[in-house]
Amino acid sequence: MLNCQFDDEIIQTYEEMRMGKGDHKELKFLVLKVEENSVLIDHDLTKLSTLEELTNQLPEKNTRFIIYHLDFEMPSQNTNSQVKEGSRTKMMFITWCPNETNVKEKFQVAAIVKTVKHKLTGLSTTIHCSNRNEIDEKSMIEKCLTFMK
Repeated sequence: MLNCQFDDEIIQTYEEMRMGKGDHKELKFLVLKVEENSVLIDHDLTKLSTLEELTNQLPEKNTRFIIYHLDFEMPSQNTNSQVKEGSRTKMMFITWCPNETNVKEKFQVAAIVKTVKHKLTGLSTTIHCSNRNEIDEKSMIEKCLTFMK
């Protein structure tokens, strides 16, 4: 783990988002950026409301950590049944590291990932993305379902 500054605001925002309480209970995602040796909230990206908006506005050359509050309907285990198994919520951890990112930043992000995951408990699944097409809600749901079986 790389020693980096990790603001308490991140942990508080994440917990409120995860638990559905407080000022951040409605957040769909929390976007973090690395500046020097600090992990900070990217407030401009965090305030967006859809995954598509976020994906379109991600920087082309800089990395981000995205915590995505994924809600989905659990499909029925019986293929003949139309009955749903209920809704599920998972906290997805997405690393955004585009191919155009410089090598120094890529190494820095790789070193910090473990710290971020350690500080934010309850993250369900990690997805590493280097292009916008890889950030897809359907594939996230499929990945969750493989772990839930």
